[in-house]
Parts: sequence; C-alpha cells; structure tokens
Amino acid sequence: MKKVVLFKSVSEDYKKVFSDNNYEAIFVEPLQFEFMNLQELGEKLLSNDYNGIILTSPRAIEALSKCWSPSKFVIWNTKKIYTVGEASNQKVKLLLGLEALGSQTGNAETLATLIASENSAKSNFLFPCGNLRSEILPNILQSKDITVDALTVYETKENENLRTNLMELNNTVNPCCMVFFSPSGCEYIYRQLQTFNNNLSILPHFAIGNSTAHKIENLGVEIAGVAAKPKPESMIESVQQYFETTESCS
Repeated sequence: MKKVVLFKSVSEDYKKVFSDNNYEAIFVEPLQFEFMNLQELGEKLLSNDYNGIILTSPRAIEALSKCWSPSKFVIWNTKKIYTVGEASNQKVKLLLGLEALGSQTGNAETLATLIASENSAKSNFLFPCGNLRSEILPNILQSKDITVDALTVYETKENENLRTNLMELNNTVNPCCMVFFSPSGCEYIYRQLQTFNNNLSILPHFAIGNSTAHKIENLGVEIAGVAAKPKPESMIESVQQYFETTESCS
C-alpha cells in the first residue's frame, strides 16, 4: 500500500478515505497550540452586541468550547454561527451543540462573501481567531460596513517534536507524496527540512486549500495539486489525479 504523509493531527476520516483508495495515511502534526484570552472570550459571549460569531478554524471552536455553557449562553441559540468546512461544522455541533452556516464555502473569501450577502451593513460579528489569522475575511466584511471584533484565543507554535518526527519519517518511511494543511505548518516543516539531508523535499506536494498552496509556492516548491474542497474525498481525488498522469508510486 502506498504511503502518504498528512501534516495534521490524526483523523479517522482521512485514514478511512485514504485506506479505501489503497493509500496508507501517515500523520505528522507540525503545530501545537496554546489557548489564551478565554476569560475575555467568555465575557464577550455574554454580550448581546453581536449578530453572530465567525469560526474559521477548529482551534477557535475548541477555545470557545473551553468556556462554553449552553445554559449560560442561551442568546446564541438564535444568532448566526458561521464556519468553514464540513469538519468544522461537525465540531460546532459536537462541542457547542449549535448549528453552523457556511460549511460548503471552503475558504475564508467565499465565507466572507456569504456573510456579506446574508447580513445587512452595520451588523457586528465576534471573530475568535489565532495569532496567525489571515486578514482576508475581516477586510472583505469591513468593506461591506460589517464590523468584525477579532479576539486572539489561541497561539500557533511549532511542534517541539517536529524535527525528530521529520527525521524519523525520512529514515524509516518511503512515502510517495506529502499533504499540507496550513501555511504556518508549511513554514515550520521547511524550516526543519533545511537542517538535515532528506528525500522529503523532492516529493510531490499537495495542499488542502489555496492559501496553503500559495505558501508552498512562496517557499520555492512546485505544487502537485490542491483539493477542490477541504475534505478527505477531495484530497484523495487530487492525489489520484496527479499519479494517474505521472509515474506510479514505488
């Protein structure tokens, strides 16, 4: 069975989809996270100043869940919750017990367009986010006169075991390609790959979305494919299409 490196935390969905298509998924987490400003987040959730909340990452949802109480925040049952991707939508249901909108948008730009189309000017949204957030969504909404109250609720850092994990991957696994899931992950991985001789850098590189793909290209590496949607079925389709037109994995 061909091996594919997925630079993300272990996911049963990805493991199953890749296995069903005769690929073994090898997971390497390049990131670690530190939550912050949770008390301030809880105070903002009690405020009735917002028309809704925007959650563009799994970690933002996890931060929210750490101070979440359904009985305490009942006002959110009637407000709009927006997120990107089906996985995040399911996480909102599981951790918060809420229904989210925008799961089919796939990226921040498309989500911002949806939010702008469904809400009037002067609307106000709470935006819990990470320290490395993109400004694409806030800029689009602010251009439509929609207020975005951004609060940093987690910090993204390099996984302290990343170099060791990459060296082990290089020495013991013979993968046919690598899949990247975040711009920050790309940066940390390549910073470490430059510190030792490896065969990983020459493998085909795939990305979960355009922002990650652009980051890979900015690092001077050619991109082999980009998933049409941020879901495992789209990712495996991109990988298969590439290898159908090039030599097979050994």
